[in-house]
Amino acid sequence: MVSIRDYRFCFALCTIFLVILCASCEKKSTFTPTIINTSTGKEMVQLSGGWFEMGSKKKDNESPVHKVWVDAFLIDRYEVTQEEYEKLMQSNPSHFKGPKNPVEQVSLSFAILYCNARSRQEGLKPCYDEETGKCDFSANGYRLPTEAEWEYACRAGTKTDYFFGRDESQLKYYAWYADNSANKTQPVGQKKPNQWGLYDMYGNVAEWCNDIYSESYYSESPEKNPQGPAKGKKYVLRGGSWNSSAESCRSSSRVGGDPGFQDACFARDDIGFRCVRKSDTKSNIGYFSPEDRSINLASNIQCQVSNVKYQKSSIKKTGFVYDDIYLKHDTGSRHPESPQRLVAITSRLEKKLSDKNGNLQLIRPKPSSTALEWIKTIHSPEYIERVKKSCQSKEEYIDSIDTPISKESYEVALMAVSGVLSAIDEVIKGNVRNAFCAIRPPGHHALRDRAMGFCLFNNVAIGVRYVQKKYGLSKVLIVDWDVHHGNGTQDAFYDDPTVLYFSTHRSPFYPGTGYEDEKGSGKGLGYTINVTMKAGDGDESYKNAFENILKPRAIEFDPDFVFISAGFDAYKDDPLGGMNVTAKGYAEMTKIVKDIAEKCCNGRIVSVLEGGYSLSGLAESVDSHLSVLMD
Repeated sequence: MVSIRDYRFCFALCTIFLVILCASCEKKSTFTPTIINTSTGKEMVQLSGGWFEMGSKKKDNESPVHKVWVDAFLIDRYEVTQEEYEKLMQSNPSHFKGPKNPVEQVSLSFAILYCNARSRQEGLKPCYDEETGKCDFSANGYRLPTEAEWEYACRAGTKTDYFFGRDESQLKYYAWYADNSANKTQPVGQKKPNQWGLYDMYGNVAEWCNDIYSESYYSESPEKNPQGPAKGKKYVLRGGSWNSSAESCRSSSRVGGDPGFQDACFARDDIGFRCVRKSDTKSNIGYFSPEDRSINLASNIQCQVSNVKYQKSSIKKTGFVYDDIYLKHDTGSRHPESPQRLVAITSRLEKKLSDKNGNLQLIRPKPSSTALEWIKTIHSPEYIERVKKSCQSKEEYIDSIDTPISKESYEVALMAVSGVLSAIDEVIKGNVRNAFCAIRPPGHHALRDRAMGFCLFNNVAIGVRYVQKKYGLSKVLIVDWDVHHGNGTQDAFYDDPTVLYFSTHRSPFYPGTGYEDEKGSGKGLGYTINVTMKAGDGDESYKNAFENILKPRAIEFDPDFVFISAGFDAYKDDPLGGMNVTAKGYAEMTKIVKDIAEKCCNGRIVSVLEGGYSLSGLAESVDSHLSVLMD
C-alpha cells in the first residue's frame, strides 16, 4: 500500500526535475547572420534588432541582470588589424607587430579618428565630432559599439557565461588569453567564431566601447538602446585580452579603461577595437519578447524535447554533385582521366539517384561565373588567364603532356569548382548533411601557377578558402587518400595552421613529394601529415593509418569542416596505382573520417573526386563510399 506521504514525495521529486529541466532550456534564436563585404573589402556581420538578457550576478558591476533591446546594426567580423589601421592612419602604434594581428596600443581618441576616416573613405557620414568625441548615433558612418551592442553580438542568443556554454576549459578553442597566447597578440580569426560568425570576441585584445564606464550603470540604464552615462573619466572595455584570465573573458565581463593615452610608449598593448554602423534591417531576432517576463513550464519542456529531437533527427540526405558538362573535358581516346569515369559512376548509382524517397540528392553546380573570384584565392590571375587562353587556342595540353586540354576544358574546370562550392552551400545550409562531388578535371596536383597530373584548378583547396572566408569556419581538415600525393594542396597550406592536411599515398611515386618529414613550415609546422605506403599495401595498412594517426590528431585539431580528396586509384585493379585497397577498404576509411566529422563539426563533409582509373573499380568504390556517407 502507498501512503499519502509517498505520493507527496514523488510529486516533489517530479517538480524538482521539471524545474531543473526548464532551467537548462533556453529559447534559442533561429537567426542566421548575413555576412557582407563593405566597399573597402572589410567583412561585417549584419545583425537584426532584438531583446537579450544583459549582465550577470557574478560581479556588482555586471548586476542586475536586465533585459535590453538593441536596434539593428552591422559589426566587424574581426578586430581591426594593423594593416587596415595603417592604410588609413599612416601609422602603426602596435607593440606586437604583424599585419594580421589586431592593432593595439590605440587610445580611444585614435580609435574614433579611425572610425571617421573609414566613414569618409566609403562616402558615409562620420559619427564623431573630433574635437569633443561626441557621437552622432543618427549618422550612417562607423563608430565604436555601445557595450549593449557588443554584449548582444558576443552572446549570439545565449545566456551562459560564455557563448559556448559554462565550461571555461573550452575557452582555448575560441580565444587567445593568458593560458594559451604565449604572452602576445595573435593574428585575428585563428580561433572558432561564435554562433553569429564573429571572431575573437574573447581575448586577443580588449575592445573599446563607446560608453563611459560606471560601475552602477546597470541599475539605472534605459531598457532600449542604452548608450552609457553622460559623464565619467573612463570608457568601457569588453572581451578580455591576451593576458586576461578566463574569468575576465566572459560575455558579461566589463572594466573601465583610461581613454587618454596618446603616447604609444605608455599605452597598453592589450587594447584594440572593432567598428559598427547602422543597418536598415528592422526585424526582431532576439530570443526574448518584451512581454516574456516569466517562465512558461510547458513551453520550456517542449523546447527541451524539440532540441533533443532536432539533434537526433538531423538531415538524412547526402548530396551528389554532377552535371553532364563534366563530360566535355576531352582528354583524348587513350587518356586514363576520361569522361567514361563519370559515366561509370552515374550508371552504377542510377537507381539511387532516381529514388525520390532515397537519401541521395542530386545537386547541380552553380553557374561558372561564381567560381572565378574563389579560384583567385588559390591560383594567380596570370595562371587562370593562361588556362583560359590555352583552351580557347585549342592547345593539346598545358604545362606538361600528362595534362591534356580541349576547347571546353576551361569552362568545365570552372564548373568543377562551382560544383564544390554548391556542395559546401548545401551542407552548411543544412539541406544535406554531407556531399560527394562527381566532377572533373581533378585538382589536388594543381599548383598556384602550374597545371600538372591531370589537374587544372585545385578544387578542394579553393573549397577550403570558400568555407573559411564566406562562412567563417576557421579550421579545416583535408583527408587525401588518392594513391598520388596531393602536392598542390600541400603547397597551398604548408605554412597555414588553420588547415590540417593528412595524406596517405604510395611512395616513392608520382609526383615525387609527400615524404614523411614534410610536416609544414613556420606556424604551419605539424599541420601537414604524410603517411607513405609501399606498393601492394591494402585495406589493413590504410585502416591502421586512419585509426591510429589521422583520428587522434584530427580530433585534437577539432575541425569546423572536413574535405576528402577522394581518389580511388589505390583500388586493387587500378591500372595506375599498384595497390590493393578494396571497395570495403574505402568504406572503412570513410567511416573513420565520418566519425571525426560527427564528433567535431556536426558531420560536415564534402568529398571531391580525384583519381581512380579502373572504371568498374571506381564505380564500386564510389558506391561503397557513398553508402557510408548516406548511412
